[in-house]
This record gives sequence, C-alpha cells and structure tokens, in this order.
Amino acid sequence: MPHFRHRSTLPLIIISLICVICALFFAYRSLPKRTTLPTGSNLSVVGVKLDQYRDSVDLHKLQAAGISFVYLRATQGKSYFDDEYDRYRSQIQGTNLAFGSVLYFSDESTVKAQYRYFNKKTNSNTGSLPILLEAAPGSNSNKLSFWKHMGQLATLFLKDGKSVMVQGSIKYKKYFPISTKFMSTDNRAPNKLQYAFWRYTNKGHVKNVEAMEYDVEMYAYNGTMGQYKQLYGDLTQ
Repeated sequence: MPHFRHRSTLPLIIISLICVICALFFAYRSLPKRTTLPTGSNLSVVGVKLDQYRDSVDLHKLQAAGISFVYLRATQGKSYFDDEYDRYRSQIQGTNLAFGSVLYFSDESTVKAQYRYFNKKTNSNTGSLPILLEAAPGSNSNKLSFWKHMGQLATLFLKDGKSVMVQGSIKYKKYFPISTKFMSTDNRAPNKLQYAFWRYTNKGHVKNVEAMEYDVEMYAYNGTMGQYKQLYGDLTQ
C-alpha cells in the first residue's frame, strides 16, 4: 500500500478539494445576482428577447437590472403570432426600455404572405429598434434562395420607412438592400463596421428577475452609448 512521503500532502489535497467545492457552491448561489454580459468587449448597452415562454417578466425589474432594450417575438411564417406580444408591448410604454419586433422568416410561406401577416398583427407599431428577421426553426437557411427571399422581405419593410436587421452572417449582405443592418451570432465581439448588434448568448440570465434565470437570449448594441441614445432613445436610469 503506497504511503505519502510528507504528512502534509494528504491534508493539502483535502483542503484544496474543499476550496474547489466551496467556490463552485458560491458561484451557483451568486448566479442569480449577476447579469450575463458580453465577454472580451466593453459593450454595456444590452437587451433581451421576450416571448410567450417567459410570460411573467416584470419589465421594471428588468430595467432596474441594467437592461436597455427588448426584442419581442411577434410572428413566424403566415400564421403564428406570439401570445404575449401585445401585453409586453403595452407594458413597455411605462418604462424607459426601447423595443423591437422579431419576425421568424419561414421558407414554407411566401414573402408577401409573411409581410402582410406581420403588419396585420403588429399594426405597424414595431418599436424604435429595427425589425429583426430571423430564420424560423426548421427552415433551410443553407439555401441561397432562403436569403434572397428574406432580402425581398427586407425590401418591402424598407419601402414602408422601417429599419430592418437580419440575424445572420454578413456574407449574405449582397442579397439585401444596402441600408439593411446585421446582427452577429458569433462567440466573439463582431466588427463594428459590419454588425449593428450582437447576440452574444442564448444561455444568459438577468439578475434578480423571475423567469429570466436561464436560457435567456441576450443582445448588445455594437456601438457607443451616445450612438445608441441618438438612434433608439434614452438609456435606462
């Protein structure tokens, strides 16, 4: 049976294990008290996505936790409308939060059908942030035709005087009008000249806000506070 040459070796190992366990326990307990922020970046204007799966979020607490804006899931394809969109949009009016609307683009419906349905359900009150176009779950976003059709949708909104942003790679920029903005989903902070916003995590959490403890989709404005304030309104106080 092996023996330790130094009497202090085994106690040191035990103490080290205890320290590691305590550190993990502390991190677990303190997790709800910290908001997930972008790493490797000094970006501080952050936002979250809200939908019917988080139907009890207190927007005033969200604002107090340092969140500056929210994106509300609105429509998907030509027939799905989020159950909480209207309620959250109404409640936002009593806060300093800016908001935008999300359209999940589907390759199973025509461009015009999705455009008309989105306008009907939002009543064109889509917020001060750009309309965010995302690929709907199950869509074949590897096909170039998918991005060409999304570009046609962006064109329709831009003709209405709306600002539009695409969650996707800048490599598809050629399929969109020149004024279309892009949102990066990379792990690292994106190029400020190419991307207006950054979805820096979909596994985030917001401190001390119920229903925002895990798997929160979080965004950062990819510019300065001054630029954000000029474009989208006052920051939360």
